[in-house]
Amino acid sequence: MPSRTAPTRQAVMSDVFYLILRRMRFPLLLVIGVYAVCSAGLAMIPGTDANGDPAPSLTIFEAVYVVSYTSTTIGFGEVPGPYNAAQRMWMIVTIYVSVAAWTYSLLNVIGLLQDQGFQNAVRIARFARRVGQLREPFYIVCGIGETGRLVCHGLDHLGLRFVGIDQDSARIQQLRLDEFSVDPPTVEGNASQPGLLEHAGLLNPYCRGVVALTDDDRTNQAIAVTVKLLSPRVPVLARIRDAETETHIGVFGGDVVINPFERFAEYLAAAIAAPERYRLREMLTSLAGSPVVPLSRPPKGHWIMCGYGRFGHEVTESLRAAGMDISVVDNLHYDEGGVDVKGSGISSEDLKAAGIDRAVGLVTGNASDTKNLAIAVTARALNHDLYIINRQNVLNNYALFEAFDQDLLMVPSRIVAQEFLARITTPMLNRFLRLIPQRSEAQCSALYAELAKLDPGRHPEVWDLVISQKHAPALTELTQAGGLFTVGHLRADPFDRSRRMHLMVLLVRRGNRSYQLPADDLVLCPEDRLLLAGSPLAKRHVKLTLDNPDRLNYVLTGQETRGGAIWRWLTRKHPPKVVPLSPQDMLPPRQEDGESVDTNHDFNTFDYRG
Repeated sequence: MPSRTAPTRQAVMSDVFYLILRRMRFPLLLVIGVYAVCSAGLAMIPGTDANGDPAPSLTIFEAVYVVSYTSTTIGFGEVPGPYNAAQRMWMIVTIYVSVAAWTYSLLNVIGLLQDQGFQNAVRIARFARRVGQLREPFYIVCGIGETGRLVCHGLDHLGLRFVGIDQDSARIQQLRLDEFSVDPPTVEGNASQPGLLEHAGLLNPYCRGVVALTDDDRTNQAIAVTVKLLSPRVPVLARIRDAETETHIGVFGGDVVINPFERFAEYLAAAIAAPERYRLREMLTSLAGSPVVPLSRPPKGHWIMCGYGRFGHEVTESLRAAGMDISVVDNLHYDEGGVDVKGSGISSEDLKAAGIDRAVGLVTGNASDTKNLAIAVTARALNHDLYIINRQNVLNNYALFEAFDQDLLMVPSRIVAQEFLARITTPMLNRFLRLIPQRSEAQCSALYAELAKLDPGRHPEVWDLVISQKHAPALTELTQAGGLFTVGHLRADPFDRSRRMHLMVLLVRRGNRSYQLPADDLVLCPEDRLLLAGSPLAKRHVKLTLDNPDRLNYVLTGQETRGGAIWRWLTRKHPPKVVPLSPQDMLPPRQEDGESVDTNHDFNTFDYRG
């Protein structure tokens, strides 16, 4: 598979040279022919000396030399000696003919440089060369709209490289103006073309995934099909808006397919029917370090849906499935059925006809932000206690929606970007999220409370960990020597083992078996995959424990060691004697902000058996 990358770059360069040779073939032959004729003629003309007596003619080398500096209008004079009349007459002809040939050639060069096909070939060749130079994991982002830019900035924030593709040159230019830690390779073109995806590094062994975020569902479908046929090992994350397209993309192997409208409708229904599960999911999937915003529970009762497009359909079905009574206001889709009031919803008469006086909530679902805000302002004036959910389509309009202060804001681009980034950075998180519906509201509330204590006031870090030589070298050496390391040791502070860190082990995946919220006495084994949540300091300390043999030895035995690499090599087959950690005796973690918060996890509340 990797061997196809170099031929791809060679093919791109071949296209460039082919265009040059095709467009410049006649001009080059013309210049060569003029030089050959002029040089041969000058060499055949008999020479004379200063007195007019016969002299040897110019050699071929001297003739080529004279024609060369004459044709380029440099003009060194008559060398090696004065010319006679015939030679000077031939030089006059040489000057005009060669200058005309060069002018014609230069005009063709300028035309070639301005040719759109040649510019595209050079641009793609430069793009393919930059992608081929990548020697670290990267993602291909197809479609650099608002969602694509959010994904790109998220990847850059996480220290991951990416390659951008979009058909709109303005979007490409805007992305190039954005500030990134490393200038990303970008190209203008149709991402559904297999050749362009190959140039973007689809066959590169460092490619970790393809994110399809174009505005057309069919293009996203074509991207998914192309990836699955050319490079099945590469996962595909695609955004779609049509349910039928989602079915097809699933058939062709879309690894993660997200319909933002359907996903938000599911979240809204979950927030009404199971608010604790919804709150827990938000805690796990939100951007690490962002402030925790209290979520008010959407009320039960009569709702008004303004706009009955794809988003309106999904929200209406979800609300009705949750037992809500809902009235739909729409003008464009009134004749299609399912709409109760024909109108835009901006006028108070439309909202009154929909039952605004007895409504508990309203959803604006139009593609226009100004229209959604106008509806929301009118509805709030008619019913001050109304729970309002606004749909925001353009990120630049955030100030307007922030000024209105709605109860819940739906931003499709953020929903897709947030979920894609979560899947990219923490693949184990998706497996844990699928297990949340199995838990009761009380269990979800208890788990949320524990997560909220990890980084008070902010969303905790959530990350994956693999017990391997690459990610945990010290622990791997310990287990290979027969040593034991438990979840309790992982949670112990590497500088004071009597204290826990702000850390939770959410899931342990061992082969085909999963351990949810494992107890402290669960022994970790090589190749285990862990899903962890904790504070930024805890994340750094976990890495220190797993990488540093001295800190690992202290966590296991409680004894400080000053042994170096030689001592560790001599004792590599004799693991340290483990001193068990008693959860009851362990103290709460030190507070990074000086406050005292008890994070003594009661894992017995949960069933951790897979």
